[in-house]
Amino acid sequence: MSEKPQAGARGQGILSKVDAAWAWLDGFLGRWLPIELNPLAQSGRAINFCLLVAVASGVLMFIWYSPSVQFAYPSLKDIEGRTLGGVVRGVHRYSSDMMMLLLFVHAFRMFVAGKFFGERWLAWVSGIGLMALVWFIGWTGYWLVWDQPAQQVAVESMRFLDALPIFGEPLGRSFLADALVPSLLFFVVFFLHMLLPLGIAIGLVVHLLRLSRVMLLPQWPLGLSLTIGLIVAAIVYPAPLDSAAAMAEKAEAFTVDAWYMAPLALSLRLQSAGLWVTIGGAIGLGALVPWLFGKRRKKESYQAVVEESRCHSCSQCSQDCPYDAITLIPRTDGKNFPSVAWVDPARCVGCGVCNGSCDSAGVGLQWFSTLSEEKRILNTVALARESGGGDWIAFVAGEVDGGIAQYRKRIWEERLAGYEVFVVPTASWVRSSLVEQLLKRGSKGVLVLRDGRAESASRDGGQWVEDRLEQRRSPEFRPKRAGEGGRWKVLDYTSGDTERVVGAATAFRGGSEAAAGRLRPSFLAGALALIVLMLGILAAAVGPSHLRVTNPASPEPEFVFSFKAFGAYEEVEVLSEEEQEKLPVHMRGRSAVKPKRADVLVTLSLDGQDLGQRRFAAKGVSSDGPAMGQWRLPVVPGQRQVRVEVTRGGEEPLLAWEGTFSARERHVSVLTYEKGEGFVFHGKESDYEKNDR
Repeated sequence: MSEKPQAGARGQGILSKVDAAWAWLDGFLGRWLPIELNPLAQSGRAINFCLLVAVASGVLMFIWYSPSVQFAYPSLKDIEGRTLGGVVRGVHRYSSDMMMLLLFVHAFRMFVAGKFFGERWLAWVSGIGLMALVWFIGWTGYWLVWDQPAQQVAVESMRFLDALPIFGEPLGRSFLADALVPSLLFFVVFFLHMLLPLGIAIGLVVHLLRLSRVMLLPQWPLGLSLTIGLIVAAIVYPAPLDSAAAMAEKAEAFTVDAWYMAPLALSLRLQSAGLWVTIGGAIGLGALVPWLFGKRRKKESYQAVVEESRCHSCSQCSQDCPYDAITLIPRTDGKNFPSVAWVDPARCVGCGVCNGSCDSAGVGLQWFSTLSEEKRILNTVALARESGGGDWIAFVAGEVDGGIAQYRKRIWEERLAGYEVFVVPTASWVRSSLVEQLLKRGSKGVLVLRDGRAESASRDGGQWVEDRLEQRRSPEFRPKRAGEGGRWKVLDYTSGDTERVVGAATAFRGGSEAAAGRLRPSFLAGALALIVLMLGILAAAVGPSHLRVTNPASPEPEFVFSFKAFGAYEEVEVLSEEEQEKLPVHMRGRSAVKPKRADVLVTLSLDGQDLGQRRFAAKGVSSDGPAMGQWRLPVVPGQRQVRVEVTRGGEEPLLAWEGTFSARERHVSVLTYEKGEGFVFHGKESDYEKNDR
């Protein structure tokens, strides 16, 4: 073996230890629960299934839900609790929560397994994008409930968008009072919530673009278990529904779903710019992980290479590659074969599966050369046989320890006492012909330990070694060439189940049957383990979606004046001939500067006390649009008298409103002015008396 490839990620040692802890958990659970029924091990497929459940339950919600500002909340109130509609809504909500939980699990597992750098950058970056998209779809979904939490989502969303200098009119003005909330905007949010899941489908195509034989969904027993679990959760713990949204009210507390509404904790405490920096920074840093933690490596130092003179155009390596990195291209060396294998450097991760696919040693890892490594193994076994050993051979996939660089040689030699132990990059690196030679030369048995995790570095490539030895896949194991009496066995290893695997290896050496395969727990043990695990996952997903939090907004009453008014046109400045000559040629000929509107002055007094005057400039590139603004004022509870004057300059008449309003705790008294509508006080008639002109 030549020099081992350097670690592809910074902090590889720490990541490998955490990954080993996950592997231990998989193995521990595998004592009772088959790995294909473990949602934590099948996180990617479980996410896709939860997405389907969320979409299906969302479509069913159309039976009860009315997508409008006026009727959204009443339609959900009618099905609140343990009704059929309430259960469907609960399944819709909890499947979305489960999806976010499993997304974090999946991302964390991929990170500690080092599946984010180099050729895997596209899968990681697209995964971060999908995660952000799923969150945003959920965020819009909570808007559609139109209860108190939805009110917070709407208000903070508008504040978030108002930080961008792209809107002519502040969007937040439309959410000061119930009567101002635009029905069209509510429908736009509803449309986004319905349409954006199509973006997930597109994102999944990109996410899985560099993988072969992708299984999108889990096996039906796990899918059924997830469905039953979500239905039970929706019945036992119905989806919450707070009081209806009231824009002029400041709720004392409200229920939040931490999986989707966590940004509220930031937005209620940060300025809009800070919120953009925080959220944008988090997504940006997540997307930059492949370059922040990945190391630059020469591709030839770890990727597979093709020896064209040995390639017989069989295409088996292309069929076996887990990353769709090998294709056949037209041959140019004159040999009597139509094509030759070609390794795509943008896709190959150097797993080594292709090595075992080629009987002629035409493709493999340059740093772990097929011919030289097999020669070394055969020579080592021959020397061991001279001293009375070499009867039992064990190949350990280096990926079970996080790669050959982290391979624990001494520990494995102790575990597999009585075996000549060799490390290989992955179990399917072992060629059938190598097993044949070992058995033919006198070895009694060959044991292959492969990574038993669902998310192993070689993905599904580990299964090919067993299929080849079972003569189900080319290149097949040929018993006649192996001689008589020789045996082989393939075992799945996970660190949480070391004792069982070591026991099976010892039993194999003692004369057990040679049949390979994964030892499966009993049906009863598996069912009980699945129930316990599902309860734990549901608790982790559903629990954070029922958090009752206190509204950080001050409970003191407030008075808000919001207006949109046109200032008078200012006197036009006439340009002299000298000023005309200074202008660019295409701008000459105009006798005057484009007219601008005067600033609008707002004067406010409360209980006879003058609170000063504020100036609001006209909007627009040429300052010829309306002036818009807001004056927010905390007040003392009780009857308050207020006077508002709007001065527009020039000969425009003074606009004024004077009246008395009732200031109550956790209530916002809103007065608005717009041309054509005049002054409007939003509230019950019993809350104010007016005297305006």
